[in-house]
Amino acid sequence: MPPNPYDGCPCGSGKKFKWCCDPYFEQIDRALTLQQNNQHDSAVRVMEQVAAAHADKPAVWGYFAHLLFGEGNIERAEEVLQKAFDIQPDFPMGLFLMGLFRQAEGEVIGALLLFRRAGDAYDPAAVDQLAQVNELIARQELLLNRPVACRAALERAVRFAPQDTELKGQFDALFGPDTRLPDCARKAYRLRPTVKPVAASAATGKLSDAKRAFEALTHAVPADPAGWFNLGLVKAWLGEQAGAVEALQQSVEREWDDDNAEEAAALVEVLRVGHGLEGDSDYVEHRVFMQVRDPQVVFGVIQEWANSGRVLAPQMDPEGRSFSCLMAEEIPSLLDTGTMLARVTANLTITGGVVRLWHSDPESVAKVAQELRGRVNLAVGEPATGQGPAQFGDIVQEAVAYPVRTASLEEAEGKLRDRATQYFEGVWANKPLKALAGATPLDAAGSSLLRKRLIGVIKFLADCLAGVAPRRQEGDGSVAIDIYDFDRLRHKLGADKQPAGPAPHIAVPLEPAAAVTPPEASAPADFAAMSAADLAGVDPTSLTAVAAEDAMRAALKLDARELAVRFAKAGAEQPADPARPDRYPLFACLVAGALGDSDPVAALAHADAGLADDTAHNDGKRAAEFGVQRGKLLAKLGQPDDAAAAFDAVLAAHPDEGKFYVVATESLLSARQGAKAAGFAARGLEAARRTGNRDLEGACKELAEAAKRMGG
Repeated sequence: MPPNPYDGCPCGSGKKFKWCCDPYFEQIDRALTLQQNNQHDSAVRVMEQVAAAHADKPAVWGYFAHLLFGEGNIERAEEVLQKAFDIQPDFPMGLFLMGLFRQAEGEVIGALLLFRRAGDAYDPAAVDQLAQVNELIARQELLLNRPVACRAALERAVRFAPQDTELKGQFDALFGPDTRLPDCARKAYRLRPTVKPVAASAATGKLSDAKRAFEALTHAVPADPAGWFNLGLVKAWLGEQAGAVEALQQSVEREWDDDNAEEAAALVEVLRVGHGLEGDSDYVEHRVFMQVRDPQVVFGVIQEWANSGRVLAPQMDPEGRSFSCLMAEEIPSLLDTGTMLARVTANLTITGGVVRLWHSDPESVAKVAQELRGRVNLAVGEPATGQGPAQFGDIVQEAVAYPVRTASLEEAEGKLRDRATQYFEGVWANKPLKALAGATPLDAAGSSLLRKRLIGVIKFLADCLAGVAPRRQEGDGSVAIDIYDFDRLRHKLGADKQPAGPAPHIAVPLEPAAAVTPPEASAPADFAAMSAADLAGVDPTSLTAVAAEDAMRAALKLDARELAVRFAKAGAEQPADPARPDRYPLFACLVAGALGDSDPVAALAHADAGLADDTAHNDGKRAAEFGVQRGKLLAKLGQPDDAAAAFDAVLAAHPDEGKFYVVATESLLSARQGAKAAGFAARGLEAARRTGNRDLEGACKELAEAAKRMGG
């Protein structure tokens, strides 16, 4: 049935139906009716006739594609839509349909990108379509563990369709007072006042326009933390996690108010738990999947575990299609007081014929998976592993225990508090964190920049714990047990929040902006006097090659390997300084760092890059050192011929340098290349006798014997 002439057009143009699709909609309605009556061929023929008569109308091709999608013919639907895009590249109905196609194929990211493009292209008056597309955006963002973007989209959907009670109920279930999401993941974040008014383009109602306006604002007034916060928040609403994190960190760096810094830094942690930032997050979910071949055997083992107290919170859906529980083990206690706690070793679900296990500790979940497979044997398939974003409830799982036997409520709560205290103050406080640039919370508290990040990380953990803390019955409901006081942790670390002082003066440029005189160069930083926490607060990309090398050396003296590698990488990427052309230490650190990460391929790439850099800027003065590194790495990678060639090149330039013969022989022995090792040992003996080097002679004789035993 055609819409009311003065209602919005269903194509989403924002026009009234009478002045948009009315001339041809009767035929489209007829085709849709035929489709509903299972007259599929007739429906397609009618749409082909409409499209032929109105080939210049993108909406006609959109309706046609929608009908084909209903038929399950996505391939032809895409071909039809291309005709609409040829006429109108940003055709919103077409972008929306393309998003539905990708969603039907299980492509979450692809569908999300198309839905966002459609939401940006729809006319603001197309409220029904905007409500629908924002609801779909929210669904995809929820699947990607991005609650901030999900809430923003769902809020917009509710605003576009205020009469939709089901949509409002969906919002309340996800972000209302009864949700178990951490407060910092579900709260209604608001933009902050900036020292310079934002451009009027920020108020169009489109988040993309707001993003551009705040990008311009931060460029004009880079010292204003509020501008950076607003830019980060808008990017978070748009699902641009990495860009949002970068902007919010700029805000934290410039912020003078601890409350504002805490909010921004906690929001950074929320975003890092989302899909796509697993490599930057301290919280990763390690997963094991196994196909169920014999459900009866598998559930028999789970029942045995339950009988022995190793299963917590078992749940089966009413239809019996899915099962979930927590796998646990008792925490040993020297004194049995009648109360026994258990810790979670893995989360377990069985659905769709697949066992899924996950936990933040890879060893813990692997142990449970191995035990299950050992017990049921062929009742499950080979395990497959994976990683993904951590669920907020699992982030503090190591700090939480569950009473499995209770002498008294007071004693149980006391033990729960002891467990949390031991974890946060004894374990977590000494754990290097990516959120703190590799520093521990104890070290970060002493750095002016990292301290501001730290209070946000603590806020994030406190909110996560509040959502999953064990509960006790109180009246007709239950309340969370307060098992840890995070103010105590802040105080022990020396990271108490300070009252906000007066806001610093922030210069606002005139319109148009006046020319800015570059500041005078500041004195070189004294990296040797810095602590690991202070070094972690230095932005490596802001340093010259020389300064990066100095910072690297300071980090190595403090045994802060990750920091040293970070400075080395930044220094190697900067142009060489003619005053210090020898950059061997930078590349040597990168090689050592890659080997420490068990990545000899990356180590070889760094050695190759170092050799090229030394040849270009240092007259090849370090060619021997790089050549030896290359030889050792090639031997390690199982390329003995290339390794021997690398050592040959070094020895051709330094035939009397005994240590090179020894290194070459040892490297090839390690690679089980007896014949090649024997050759270098023999050459070393010749050099020893030629130069009268008795130490070298003795070493080469021992190495020659070892090569002989290996068949050389």
